[in-house]
Amino acid sequence: MTLSMNKLAVKLVAEMLAREDELRITSTRIAGATVIDAGVKARSSFEAGIYASRVCLGGLARVSTTSYRVKDYYIPAVEVSTDHPVEACMASQLAGWRISIKDFFANGSGPARALARKPKKLFEKIGYSEESDEAVLVLETEKYPDEEVIKYISGETRVEPENLYVLLVSPASIAGTVQVSARIVETGIFKLHTLEFDLGTIMYGHGVCPVAPLHSNPLKMAGRSNDMLLYGGVTFYIVDYPDDAKLSEYVSKAPSSASKDYGKSFTELVDQYGWDFLYKVDPSIFAPALLIVNNVRSGSTLSSGRVNYDILERALTS
Repeated sequence: MTLSMNKLAVKLVAEMLAREDELRITSTRIAGATVIDAGVKARSSFEAGIYASRVCLGGLARVSTTSYRVKDYYIPAVEVSTDHPVEACMASQLAGWRISIKDFFANGSGPARALARKPKKLFEKIGYSEESDEAVLVLETEKYPDEEVIKYISGETRVEPENLYVLLVSPASIAGTVQVSARIVETGIFKLHTLEFDLGTIMYGHGVCPVAPLHSNPLKMAGRSNDMLLYGGVTFYIVDYPDDAKLSEYVSKAPSSASKDYGKSFTELVDQYGWDFLYKVDPSIFAPALLIVNNVRSGSTLSSGRVNYDILERALTS
């Protein structure tokens, strides 16, 4: 692929820096790197969340706002569309780089992952590689990285700190909850990946996901955000697949409703288990609520799953 996701993301970061006050974000230098606060200490904004989502997707997707109805509630949602679904979602947006240095912890997304090849096995499987003298990494975290963290990222990406851009988002912030919902297309592709589906056949991805209402408790936000994705997220993919019968099997296993734990509200699970809620459920539940696939090879369109409005309503009101 001749396009550089890091170069595309740097352009988006430049736009963010030019609109700091408008986006309610701040920036500083740490160990030479440009660190942009989009929701750790800064207030942030919905628009900053759209930018963060586009950066996570390596500049290879369109992200916009729309509305979503949950019974009597009309709430904002994000719409994601990409002609480069595997590159944008798996080689960039996937939170596949866990950074843990002393008391600092973050999940890393964005095109810098392609330079560091995190995780290596995934990049080997999808066959994607990229070289760039600039790098952009998005960190889901509750605190600022120190010089040691920046130097580690610089070393792993082989990019000088002066050419490194690190975007910080707290999942409990406005921008943070937006960029979580914008992972809807990636959520479906990753589920197909776990089923060993041939990701190379996916030509296009589209998704809509409601944005979780804010809560001051990060744990509560984690529960709400997961409910939005797993019980409200809708995806559509165009694939070029040789066997409709086999494709139908994959599609039937892909939505969250295929999990034995379907129906459990994450908003309620966090009250019961705290942060351990992630380990108390069947991992196959981490998938879109509804998955629709159009196979250009045969012309067929397959669908599996459903939106669960009851759980969404409970997540909104609890």
